[in-house]
Amino acid sequence: MKKLLSVVLLLVLFIGGFFIYLKAAPPLVTGTIEKSEDNRSVVIEIGNKGLKDLKVTSVRINNNANPKDVKIQVSNQQKDLAALTEGRGEAENLEGIENISISKGTNPEEKGTGYRLIVSYDEGIHNVHIKYRYFGILFNDTVEIE
Repeated sequence: MKKLLSVVLLLVLFIGGFFIYLKAAPPLVTGTIEKSEDNRSVVIEIGNKGLKDLKVTSVRINNNANPKDVKIQVSNQQKDLAALTEGRGEAENLEGIENISISKGTNPEEKGTGYRLIVSYDEGIHNVHIKYRYFGILFNDTVEIE
C-alpha cells in the first residue's frame, strides 16, 4: 500500500510539473510579422517548438473581435510576405484554421515547412489573439502588431 501511494504521488508530481512547464514555456513561436499599409491585413509566421502537434482553435483581433478572414498557409518555400499582405501573393496552400495542425519542431526562423497565419479585417489590426490546444491544454497568445 505504501509503495502504491508513493507511485501515485510521484505520478501526480510529474504530471503537475509537466503542466507548470507547459504553461511557463508555451510551444507556439512567432517569426516575421508583415502588415498591409492600412493595417487591415497581417501575415504572421508561426511554428511549434513543442513535442507534439498543436491545433489553433480560434483567432481574434483587437478587442476580441472576429476577423473578416483567417487562413493558414502551409509552405515548403520562402514566399514574399509583403506580397501576401497586399493581396499580390500567391494564395496557394491556404486552409482554414480548423483543417491544419502545426507540426512539432517547426521554427519560423529555419528552412523547411513553414506556417503563416493570414488575418484580415475591415479596420486596422493592432493585435492578434491566438487560442490553441496542446496536450489537451488551452493556451492563449497575443501578438502585438506595431
